[in-house]
Amino acid sequence: MLHGFMGTAKTHFSSQISHFEDSHELILLDLPGHGQSPVTASENYFENAVEFVISQIKKYGDGFILGLSLGASLAIHIALREAELVKGIIVTGYSPFIPEDLKQVMENQYEYFLNIEENDKNIATHFNNLHGDKWLDTLKKVLHTMTFNYPTMSMEDIKKIKPPVLMINGSIELHEVEAAIYLKKQNNEFEIGLIPFAGHTANIDQPEIYNRMVSSFLEKARIGITP
Repeated sequence: MLHGFMGTAKTHFSSQISHFEDSHELILLDLPGHGQSPVTASENYFENAVEFVISQIKKYGDGFILGLSLGASLAIHIALREAELVKGIIVTGYSPFIPEDLKQVMENQYEYFLNIEENDKNIATHFNNLHGDKWLDTLKKVLHTMTFNYPTMSMEDIKKIKPPVLMINGSIELHEVEAAIYLKKQNNEFEIGLIPFAGHTANIDQPEIYNRMVSSFLEKARIGITP
């Protein structure tokens, strides 16, 4: 399980942990600089995070990757680079690139979070409690990467992905609906789901629907049926 920006596996996947823990072996990874991760954030954040996750998969054994937002980007890049280690991936809150009309929104968000101690002290305190003293350094490095060096996925790369893919985005944000359509057009083997009344964190907003979709995907993949 690969969480999103400034979260942890336990906080971002709490509803999935309680649902799947009795039937599956769950590997909860805190990404570099987050939570209890032994690895700190680096300037080349995304590439180092990819290497960290791959090392953990090799340590624990191959399996499915469940990724949210930042974790979803990591999951899809790992599926492209290390297909033999991945039985399948489930990505949520994912887009293969930042649409032009969202770039200014992302930059505004960058400025807001860069000054989060002044803009929202409660969130700053929450981040400190969750990640410890390293939280601000992590925030700056991840935020800069995802705003100005977003790990895009080309059309050619999408077509090359071999492991089964389930993309579950919420239906509230138009760009996430369009991202799902875009991925399906590039690789018809992808299974696509949109959850109503859910936003960027569809697994948190509508956990029961999300969990049913994931369970169906895992079952089909387990018995060798192409989703």
